[in-house]
Amino acid sequence: MSSAPRRFGFFSLASISSLASLASLALSALVVTGCAADAAQAPGDENEADFAQEIKSKTDAQVQAEIEAAAKGSNYTSESDYPFTFVSAKLEGETSMTQALVRTKLAAIVDADPATDKPLTSLYASTRTFADWKRDYAACVPDQSPDPADCAIINKMDAVLDKNLRGIKVFYFGKNGSRGHVDGIGVSVIIVGRTPSGNLAGVRTIAIWT
Repeated sequence: MSSAPRRFGFFSLASISSLASLASLALSALVVTGCAADAAQAPGDENEADFAQEIKSKTDAQVQAEIEAAAKGSNYTSESDYPFTFVSAKLEGETSMTQALVRTKLAAIVDADPATDKPLTSLYASTRTFADWKRDYAACVPDQSPDPADCAIINKMDAVLDKNLRGIKVFYFGKNGSRGHVDGIGVSVIIVGRTPSGNLAGVRTIAIWT
């Protein structure tokens, strides 16, 4: 009796087995590569690490008190100086800070301020990462803007935001500009993330860019 492998049409049983193994390996490679590509393309939120144990139990009121204390005396310098003030809003399961979410949740606050461009829902907008924002204040240099004293307070405020919030992003909303670029005489600068309770919180200020 012949020991040659059984053949099905032009392919032997051994050949079919080899082809199946190659197909399985190729499929595995596609799955791994696809997941990696999706992960690389997905614009994930910043600092999504779990809260430290002592932060997890903080209430929104405690987070607010810490942020307000850290922002006290702070000024954002553009063509004028404006302070940073606390903002917050209740979330209903939303986890990612987006322009649309900020427009919806903070429109009433921004539109009630006589110094801001408005209405928030129809302004030009741009977004920055919190890491990029913090790099702007990495060195507090005398005789340069911002003033070293303001720079130091903003660094302190940023550290408190970083500790108490997750998924922080920086948003700019102004009357003039183009897609992804903002100008105006009352540009809203809004830095927000999620509290341990899952709500929106952060600070806002105003920039004058003409």
